[in-house]
Amino acid sequence: MVYQFKITLKEIEPQIWRRILVPEDITFYKLHKIIQAAFGWQDYHLFNFHFGDVVVDLPDPDYAPGEIYGGLKQLNPKRLKIADLFGERKQCVYTYDFGDNWEHDVVLEEVVSPEEGQHYPLCIGGERSRPPEDVGGVPGYEDFLLAIGDPEHPEHDEYLEWAEKDTGGRKFDPEYFYINEVNRAMKKIR
Repeated sequence: MVYQFKITLKEIEPQIWRRILVPEDITFYKLHKIIQAAFGWQDYHLFNFHFGDVVVDLPDPDYAPGEIYGGLKQLNPKRLKIADLFGERKQCVYTYDFGDNWEHDVVLEEVVSPEEGQHYPLCIGGERSRPPEDVGGVPGYEDFLLAIGDPEHPEHDEYLEWAEKDTGGRKFDPEYFYINEVNRAMKKIR
């Protein structure tokens, strides 16, 4: 079966979201890689999936299991299949970059049969570009948008130039979303 998720970056309006289809038998680590590709994150920060009573994250050898999250059960994303938790649960929060604290609502919308000949994972919808890496979380992103939206702002040019590291040289556009680009990135995930 194939899981259809809607993933929405929290606390930003208008919303930044992606709708993806993924095989039910993938690990949470692979789902992390798929979310990274769907949003265009650069995958150089820590992450976790938080289900309220369970946290899925890479183990930290400096801490005992459960110690970081106040005794919550911790599960390894490289060993745990998404169907193990999404069978009974319908949503979680995926956090990427604990400094900027990018929280994403991950909602299982439906479970569908795979289409013959279709490659998964697959992005089937979305809106808007994600914030630049290391912009300073939601408050930093709001400041960034104000600066790039005002050519008279003292940091306008500097911010646009800085953001090119995330866009591959293209001028940052908060409305930019190109589904084919997302799907090309997803096809590279193994």
